Amino acid sequence: MTTNTADGGAPGAAGASRAARGARRVAMLAVRKLWFIALILVVWWLVTALGLVPAYKLPSPGDVLGALENAIRERELLGALWDTLLRLVTGWAIGVACAVALGLLTGAVPFLEDGIRPVLAGLQAVPTIAFLPLAILWFGFNATAVLVITAFGTFKPMALATYGAIHQVPPTLKMAGRAMGARGLFYQRTLVLPAIVPSLVTGLKLSWSFAWRSLMAAEIIVSGTTGLGGVLELGREINAIDIVMAVILIILVVGILFEQLVFARLERWVNRRWGLVGAR
Repeated sequence: MTTNTADGGAPGAAGASRAARGARRVAMLAVRKLWFIALILVVWWLVTALGLVPAYKLPSPGDVLGALENAIRERELLGALWDTLLRLVTGWAIGVACAVALGLLTGAVPFLEDGIRPVLAGLQAVPTIAFLPLAILWFGFNATAVLVITAFGTFKPMALATYGAIHQVPPTLKMAGRAMGARGLFYQRTLVLPAIVPSLVTGLKLSWSFAWRSLMAAEIIVSGTTGLGGVLELGREINAIDIVMAVILIILVVGILFEQLVFARLERWVNRRWGLVGAR
């Protein structure tokens, strides 16, 4: 009986050891991912607790969390977040689709690339929000103009990223494809597009950040538009710095979640699928 108990206890001990190692790995990963955020929160709390900055300029973390809780309870902030995310994803998807399509088309026709690419490179120096008055004149002082600016802010960096990715395709791969008879749309779809996918992931992340910037600026300027930008502008008008900080905190959290749950996973999947060195 003693032997059976000891034998039976071994698997349980091994399972507990594996669980403990798994818990330690999770804890270490959390520390690696969250240490800088924790440091910022501690410094923020110290600055406000010591009164180094007036409360009307920098509220304490507790005040911001309280304002965030009230706004969530009243459901106003959740509605604004939903409107912003829907507009963001829609504009980003439109901009990405147009940019990749144009990049593939102009990459296949040197005449088009010679004329279009310098213009797009020059547009990178012009802030996207500078085109908002034009969008308002064309589409009205409404959410449609905000959506157009978001898509345009996505389009510029994504188009240049597509151009760069196309020119990084190894010449030997292109020659091999043409030697096997690949031409036209079939050549672009079966050789060029799969070859540029890893580089496009970087363009997707970059264009996502530009979409956020364009959207927030447009929502703030186009008053009456539902979304987080409108809440930011309302907080400025009524001097509610805690609301402003709460919205900034929400944007930060959403950015971190999308980076870790969407883009980081997409990048790892592409690295594994394409067999890139150093894939994690």
